[in-house]
Amino acid sequence: MTIGRVLVTQVVRRDVLAGRLAGQADHPKVQRAVATGANEDGRVTLDFTGVGVLSSSYFDAAFWPLWSALPEVYPTLARVPQAALDDIEIVLRANSSGVWCFKKNADRPDLLGAVDPALKGTLGRVVELGELTAADLIDTDRSIGVTAWSNRLAALHQMRLVRRRKDGRRVVYMPAWKE
Repeated sequence: MTIGRVLVTQVVRRDVLAGRLAGQADHPKVQRAVATGANEDGRVTLDFTGVGVLSSSYFDAAFWPLWSALPEVYPTLARVPQAALDDIEIVLRANSSGVWCFKKNADRPDLLGAVDPALKGTLGRVVELGELTAADLIDTDRSIGVTAWSNRLAALHQMRLVRRRKDGRRVVYMPAWKE
């Protein structure tokens, strides 16, 4: 199953994405495109091919709400203009969060943003193992309890950095971008 893809320039019909008002005006179009473009498990890549300018205010208004507005949708970024990465980081730092971003010719994305070090460590274990439960984490590190591991995984899910699925009574987590 491949990740759903939304070509941003086809949705907003321009290559300069700047300004909060323009972002607010484009957000409903972007949200519809993402909702219909996501695959069955909610994965969707926002492809910025052809975008020349992407400001922090536009990203904050048009794209950032996707990480909370659409339940069980897991956006990732791809082909973001190099100059726009700092602008995206501004938004992520302000929200103490992160997003996955595929860089050119990479088979797995990098994490952008300001994720709490404890959560970042937990996320690293999820990526390393591919999929796991809170009980699996307690088996690798008993310095905190299963409830704390579960809370960390839930926080990463709320940030849309991991996906989850029920397996009987267990909740299994995997990187948001991984099949």
